[in-house]
Order: sequence, then C-alpha cells, then structure tokens
Amino acid sequence: MDGIYWALAASAVAGTIGVARLATCFTRRHRRRKALDIPASVDDPTRGRPRPWIIMNPSKHEDPQAFKDRINRKAKELGIDHVHWRETTREDPGTGQAVRALEEGASVVIAAGGDGTVRAVAAGMAGSGVRMGIIPVGTGNVLAGNLSVPDDPEEALAVALDRNHRAVDLAWVRVEDVTQESTQPAEGGLRLAARTALHPEASAADQGAPASSIEPRADEYACLVVAGMGYDGATMADTNPELKKRIGWIAYVWAGLGAMGVPRMKARLTLRSPAARVADPLGVGDQIAGDRIDEAEATSSRTEPLRSPADEITRVEARSVMFANAGELKMLVLAPDAELSDGLIDVIAVDAHAGLLGWADVTWKMLGQLIGLRPINLPVSTGTVAFRQARGASVTAEEAQVCQVDGDAIGLAHTMHIRMQAGALDIAVPVERTWMELLPG
Repeated sequence: MDGIYWALAASAVAGTIGVARLATCFTRRHRRRKALDIPASVDDPTRGRPRPWIIMNPSKHEDPQAFKDRINRKAKELGIDHVHWRETTREDPGTGQAVRALEEGASVVIAAGGDGTVRAVAAGMAGSGVRMGIIPVGTGNVLAGNLSVPDDPEEALAVALDRNHRAVDLAWVRVEDVTQESTQPAEGGLRLAARTALHPEASAADQGAPASSIEPRADEYACLVVAGMGYDGATMADTNPELKKRIGWIAYVWAGLGAMGVPRMKARLTLRSPAARVADPLGVGDQIAGDRIDEAEATSSRTEPLRSPADEITRVEARSVMFANAGELKMLVLAPDAELSDGLIDVIAVDAHAGLLGWADVTWKMLGQLIGLRPINLPVSTGTVAFRQARGASVTAEEAQVCQVDGDAIGLAHTMHIRMQAGALDIAVPVERTWMELLPG
C-alpha cells in the first residue's frame, strides 16, 4: 500500500508541475501576442513587393553560395525576383552593412546569422522604422527563440517577408575603467562610421556627441539578449569557438562549469527609474536587496548618466550581475518578468556560497522558473537569484570583471552602464495562433 501512496503522490506532483508549466507557457504566449502590432505588409508602396536585403555571416556556412541559392529559390516562390546580399566581415559584423542597406532603399533588412550578427544588424537598424527580419543560423539564436522565429531558414524567410511584426527594445551597453581592451568592435562606433562615410557633412557635428535616445555613443555596444559582468562574462570568454561549432550551446555549459570559481564581486548598483518594490515582509523574495547608499556617500563614475530622485543606489555582493532584455535562454528561463517591448531592463544578481552546493541551489532556482516558480532566498540559502526592473542601470565593481554582451566577451572593466532605447526595432514575427485555431477540423 505504501508503494501505491508514493506512486499517487509522485503522479500528483508531476501533474502539478505539468499544469504549472502549461500555464507559464500560455502566459508567455499571451504576453507575446499582446505585443504584436497591427499587421502591416512590408511591400514597398511604389513597387508593390518587398525589397529585401539579407546580411549574412559567411562563417556560419560550409558553403555560403549554397545557402544563398536556397534562400533565392524560396524568395522566388514567395514572389520576390531579386534579393540583395551583403556579407559581414571581422571588422564590421553587420552594422555598417545595415546602414548602407537602408541608404540604398531596403524595405526589409534580414540578418542571417547568430545572435552576434542579429545584434550588429539591429544596431544599424535602430530607430529607422524599417522592418527587420531574422534567419537564425547560429549556436544560440536566443532572440529568435524569444520571438518564436522558426529555425528552418526557408520558414524564417517567409516570416521575414510576411505581415506580422512587433516592436522590440534595444539596450546600449558601455564599459568604463577598462583594464583589458576588447577586440570586439562597438556597434555604436560602426554605426557612426558608416553614417559618416555616407553623409560626412551631416555627421561631422555628431562626432563625440553624447548618446541620445536614438544615436549611440561611439563606445556603446548593442544588446538584444543579455549583458553582464562576473561569472557570465567569464563563461563567455572561456567558451571555445571550435567546441561551440561541434556541440552547439552545450559548449557554454562546459565553459560555465569551469568558471564556477570566479570570485564574488563587491559592487555598487545604480537602478534608474526602477520598478516599485513589492512588499516582502518575510524577506525571502526575489527582489534585489542591498545596503542603500546615501547620495552624499556614493561616488559616481566620471561619465555616469545624471541621476534623478527616482534612482536607487545599493551595494551588492554577487558572482554575476546581468542585464536582460530577453527572458528565455536555451532550456532556461533567466528573467521571468522580461518583456522585449516594455522599455525596461531586467537586472539580475546571482550569488553562490559554499562552492558546488551554492551553485546547485542557484541551478534549482533557475530550473524552478521553467515551471513558473519564483526563487525563495532564505537567510540560510547557499545560492540566491534576485531581480529588479529599471529603465537603465550601472554597476561598478571594486575589482575589474570580465564583461559580455549577447555572448561576446568585451574585455575587463570595473563599470558597466546600460540604457534602453524603447521600441527601437520593428521585427517580423510569425503569427501566433490561439489554442482554438490549433484544434483539428
């Protein structure tokens, strides 16, 4: 009889988890559907059909020409007689090509590559109002996953040329007090260089100008998925590119295991216009908590954005501080409240004590988010995961940390600044049918 009771209990637990997971999926689907704009064709009003430019990362293909031929055939099936192709380079991974495509009259610009290529193209597209498409051809393809863009290139092309689209925020990231420079070019500089080359007389006055809501600084990186410093930065820096080609996103897991020994950082965290705190009388919630610093006590960096009375400045100790625009990674929900169209960045502080035991605690909390369970950070917890949403943020660590943007390491620095460009992009997305539309018959 005891065995029957245990079996029934296990079935009840499994059923509860299943229902919770299903509810979580429907909630996320509902949020995505709410963000859909009124459908509008990418057809050019003067020519009647879209004029697509595809910016391709050739390093993602053993035979780039075969990929082009495949996409060109599919485009003809969709009524597109000519596709303009541009290839990325090591010096410019897509930003300058996107700027020039807009100048040449593209009615839709499609990024064909991984998250790095998508980010670079997005930097050139930001604020243009021109439709952007994605053909995911990479290891992570995290943004495409968050937007439900299909992995099949031909299906993704059909989505890019279809009528459904949504606004997507773009974050701009800048590091300061750098102790080791990055070999990764900043998309803000690439955008400025491309625009200057096209319009030198108009861009000369903008050299060295402060960032605006549209135009970035030359030293700002674009971010569509997640940026951060500490453990996540070390993980990205340690990921072997060749291993990533062979085994895909699991290479990040392997690198993450090796980066678990990264020291805890002591840092000052500034949240600009943060979301209001939720009442937590027991002190076990998942909100970022720290010692509030008085304005007179805080020492701001030399180029930190101006503060307002609504800003919060706290001290945190963490293994990693991350800034998420997209909430879902491969097999993981990183930021359950993240929404690509809310104008907010989701700040995440992850800490682990007691070695592997602490990292196991963090892992279970992250896995719990897959089924809609919020982390509970007890005073005795060996691992903590905490969140806060804000319209911008800065973090300054006492010791220089490895920094990353969308999976690319961008050097060692003490400070990282994040600002949001709300609704910067208009990205093509598939139609998300309701459950009633999916019923047979």
